[in-house]
Amino acid sequence: MNAAPEAGTWVVDVRRDRVGEVVEVSDGRVSLRDLTSREEWEALSCDVRPATANDELRAKVADLNHRSVRRQAR
Repeated sequence: MNAAPEAGTWVVDVRRDRVGEVVEVSDGRVSLRDLTSREEWEALSCDVRPATANDELRAKVADLNHRSVRRQAR
């Protein structure tokens, strides 16, 4: 990715094949948050690319599936 992504945008960590929301960018590192687990991780800015509409849809479907399973387990 040429320009550093802005906080709040969605990107793909290409090393991990994970979609995440940008939390913070600092010193060539991007802090990301998973939509489903809310888990945070870091990636190098050179290892992220903007998320496409398909990437965002994949993350949203995974989140809905996760929520559905949690509701059924109650």
